[in-house]
Amino acid sequence: MNKYCLECHWYASTAEGDTEAEVSRRAIEHFVETGHTVDSARLPPPVMLEK
Repeated sequence: MNKYCLECHWYASTAEGDTEAEVSRRAIEHFVETGHTVDSARLPPPVMLEK
């Protein structure tokens, strides 16, 4: 499972050894700290395009 930010380059993944619950907790913490929107996917996170 991957969680990634739609506004910056933040992401968390179970591929790094964290459980799904830990990844979800980290995503919530990122949202609370930044107000950024976090999405999730079972695939690798999408490439962020810079304008």
